[in-house]
Order: sequence, then structure tokens, then C-alpha cells
Amino acid sequence: MRTIRIRLDGKFDRVQDMLALLRDMDGVDRVEEIADEGEHLREDSSSAGLSDVIGSDFHDIEVHAMSAAVGERVHDRIVLAARELGLVAEFLDRF
Repeated sequence: MRTIRIRLDGKFDRVQDMLALLRDMDGVDRVEEIADEGEHLREDSSSAGLSDVIGSDFHDIEVHAMSAAVGERVHDRIVLAARELGLVAEFLDRF
């Protein structure tokens, strides 16, 4: 089994579309949004208090693929879908 960890940034409904797409892929065992203990904050103190620095639309996602080959297909699909959905996807080794 291969675990792919990604951080998605974008509109909530678009992130949900990505999660649905990943859940529908053959060979994907599980797609899970990892709960954060705190918000992801930007470190821009020059505009403190503005709405864009208070919180963000980051979503930490784990995808469990049944094999390395499926993992590669998942990776490629995330890249393409992120572009189509207007999301930013960052692949991580750990959260």
C-alpha cells in the first residue's frame, strides 16, 4: 500500500470535487482529510488582521493506494485535476 499526502489550497467545493474524484478511482482504498490541531497561518505581519491572513483554505489529505502503480496514477490525476479545478496541490512526505 502506498500513502500519498497532499495539501490542497482552494475553494471548499472544489476540494470536495477532488476528494470525490479520488474516492472513485480504482485501487484507492481510502481518502481521508486529516484534521488540523490549528489553522495554517501565513507569516505576513505587515497586513495583520486582514481576512486573508487570519486563516486559509488548506486541506491536508491522505490517499491510500493499493499498489505503487495505483499511487503513480493517483499522483498524476491529482496534478491534472488540481489544474482543472483551480486548486494548488502540494505533495508532502508528512504533515
